[in-house]
Amino acid sequence: MVSAYDADPVFQANPAQLGHLLNRIHLGNLAIPDFQRDFTWEPRRTKMLLQSMMSRFPAGTFLFWSVGPENNMFGSRPVAGVQEGKESPQEFVLDGQQRLTSLYRALNAIGDERFFLVVDEFAVLPSKENPTGALRDQVNFDKAILWHPVGSRDEKALNTRSARIERGILALEEYRVFDEWLDDYAETRDGAHRKAIKVLLRDFRDQYLAPLKSYGFPVVTLPSNTRIEAVATVFETLNNTGKPLGVFELLTARFYPNDIRLRDWYESALEDHPILEEFGVDAYSILQAITLRASGSAQRADVLSKLKAEDVRDHWDVVVRGFARVLEFLQNECGVVTPKILPYGMLLVPMAAVWEEVAQAKGPEQVNILARLKQFFWCTVFMTNYDQGANSQAGADYGKLRLWLFDPAAQAPEAITDFFLSAATLRAATTRRKALYSGMLALTVMNGARDFHKGVKLTPERVKSDKIDSHHVFPKAFLASGSSALSAELALNRALIDSATNKAIGAKAPSQYFGALRETLGERELVEILSSHLLDADSDDDPFRKDDYDGFIDRRLADVITAVELATGKKVSTEVELQ
Repeated sequence: MVSAYDADPVFQANPAQLGHLLNRIHLGNLAIPDFQRDFTWEPRRTKMLLQSMMSRFPAGTFLFWSVGPENNMFGSRPVAGVQEGKESPQEFVLDGQQRLTSLYRALNAIGDERFFLVVDEFAVLPSKENPTGALRDQVNFDKAILWHPVGSRDEKALNTRSARIERGILALEEYRVFDEWLDDYAETRDGAHRKAIKVLLRDFRDQYLAPLKSYGFPVVTLPSNTRIEAVATVFETLNNTGKPLGVFELLTARFYPNDIRLRDWYESALEDHPILEEFGVDAYSILQAITLRASGSAQRADVLSKLKAEDVRDHWDVVVRGFARVLEFLQNECGVVTPKILPYGMLLVPMAAVWEEVAQAKGPEQVNILARLKQFFWCTVFMTNYDQGANSQAGADYGKLRLWLFDPAAQAPEAITDFFLSAATLRAATTRRKALYSGMLALTVMNGARDFHKGVKLTPERVKSDKIDSHHVFPKAFLASGSSALSAELALNRALIDSATNKAIGAKAPSQYFGALRETLGERELVEILSSHLLDADSDDDPFRKDDYDGFIDRRLADVITAVELATGKKVSTEVELQ
């Protein structure tokens, strides 16, 4: 009886010699799927790989994907440097493209560099004092393996075998005809030592050149029916340097035969709507919003398995426009003037998915719809609903949002029906609570926050031009020498302050730097500017005059609570929470 542990293996693992793999690459039955990125390795990395193999050290495993009816919709291309193969791909290279490509090019003298081996660095050649010679105990591979750009003076100097032999150098691709090279090499050496040279350098061949043919790489092969979401996970796990490959790359390849050029479409979207690039809207988020419109889900598995070419074609422009308009709405109506204070990137997905219908409403109806959309945004931010399970939350929200926005009698999204926020949570939130922290800053902008330096309202343009950013109200350095037990990194201790004012603040006590501002601006103007940032200073005993950090936090909390309640239309709980 076969146990559950023995049945139906997820993948096959077999050793494969390098020579066999390179021959398969040459024939074309081992190919690169179109969703893979291009070859990028620098020559030094190829040199390090050759060193590991010639030293018989481990050089990693390869991961292949069998080609079958389930995945033959993906396009493929030969390894870089290979002419069009004679055979159709039987397997795709999922992990190992850079190593296989670099080895194929180096061992076949293809590409931009040519590699060489300095024989003297591997062996002490026979001489009168040492008639037999010997392989070196330690090889200095920095000197033993050379590479030169094709067409360079150094490469041209080694262009002929005679020139190489004169300098005791073997072109790497000559490993296949080493015995022929050795005969020519021995003929140029002292006749008394020719036999010993051949014996020694055959040992060199067996020790260091044999792995270039017979090095065994463990190869793991996934069956062709491996689910596409599993392949995406592989990429996100293995491709941990640079930008990881993922769902967008896979779908780019899948839809290519349908004349859908996702990469080109995405680049055009960024050109047409610069705000997308400014806020870092990636192509995958656009696909998630399209999948929401098409099938009501933003889960990765559903983006991979349910999204169809016709869905992308039908919804791409609508969704791209939706992202741009939602971001403009958040900038103008919700105070999100900079990407740094966007509470959740994922929150854009359901809002962009529903925007086309919002835009079609007219007059007072649209005003009411936008008011509900704004309430949804603020309630979601302060409920912190997207801190976990954001994909699932986006799907659930979209399903209700697209009905409730147009029919208030319909069930509202969870953030509105189940809204709960306590004063204690707001008071304790540090800058690590991204949604609460960003939400508070955005609230101040919506409240009319003004530039400390010039007294004008903050706009996206002014935030950029005046280098306005989030800074401490009570400087961290000042608090370090004080007696308050409260953290300097509380979200309530942050405000959007221009660089000139922040530089002037330095580590000064609030009483000192606000005193200087009071002399420059006047009492009334200063109070109004501070009030615009939800900073209450309209009294003789305000915390700034007394450098009272705890009192400042309490006052600001009260102002922020009022602003949160106005934005969400919900009450913030002030009940003492049980420990």
